[in-house]
Amino acid sequence: MAELDFTGRTAIVTGAAKGLGRAYARWLAARGCAVVVSNRPAADGASAAQATVDEIVAAGGRAVAHDGPVESEAAAVEMADLALGRFGGIDIFVSNAGVVRWGEFGAVTADAMREVFDINLWGCLHGLNAVWPAMTAAGYGRIILTASSAGLWGQMRSPAYGASKAAMVGLARSIALDVPEGTDIRINVIAPAAYTPMSAAHFDAKWADYASPDRVAPVVGWLASDRCGGSGGIYHAGAGHVRRVQILEGPIEDLSSGPIDEVMARLEARPEWTSSFASGAELMPELAKAAGS
Repeated sequence: MAELDFTGRTAIVTGAAKGLGRAYARWLAARGCAVVVSNRPAADGASAAQATVDEIVAAGGRAVAHDGPVESEAAAVEMADLALGRFGGIDIFVSNAGVVRWGEFGAVTADAMREVFDINLWGCLHGLNAVWPAMTAAGYGRIILTASSAGLWGQMRSPAYGASKAAMVGLARSIALDVPEGTDIRINVIAPAAYTPMSAAHFDAKWADYASPDRVAPVVGWLASDRCGGSGGIYHAGAGHVRRVQILEGPIEDLSSGPIDEVMARLEARPEWTSSFASGAELMPELAKAAGS
């Protein structure tokens, strides 16, 4: 199969100053895509996104920095306008920006949880609202939302993060049902496992190359391409591996078939992972083996 070619396409990637977003932006740009690299400004007010743009341009690609917080509706509109004004369209939207605030439920303040939802959920929704008119007008679009195994299987000390990432599944599948008839707009979900500034506290730095974001980027790149013909998929990727996540239901039991305790006891539980870390370990077998030795 020929190499993926994004010549003539334009992508917006949020949270693209570092980690996974940076890897996605560079991967797309290396294959001809023009990229709007979006990120909130650095603490000193300087552009955090510009470094990624400079890397892309130095390699012969096309990119422009957008400096704004994803949780701002106005910044999302500016981001979309920048893509349209500089590159003439919006073909791809990768909603990657996200934060986690660690703490057991009951110990995390409402303000801390609200911050997570503002960035992880509302930041995604604002971006979607901003790019949707251009995609529907053009009749084409590829959208990738970032979930997490924490949102699929749960994760200790991160209730708001897990909830905000679980929301990506329902959001993507619902939007897929609202795609205007006759358009080629696809929306899917990536649950990445990688060594990033967010996950560094849980990885020894010696695994940085093994679990590099660059080993997730090809999956996001394929989902962003015209070869991706489906919507609503959930893809768990890391360390050069990928698998499809499915939501399954067990067999039905009739409530009139016996006492409620017996009916409920007969319900068949499909095997599932006990935590996000157990799930992610399968994608990174070398790391899991080392951790268990």
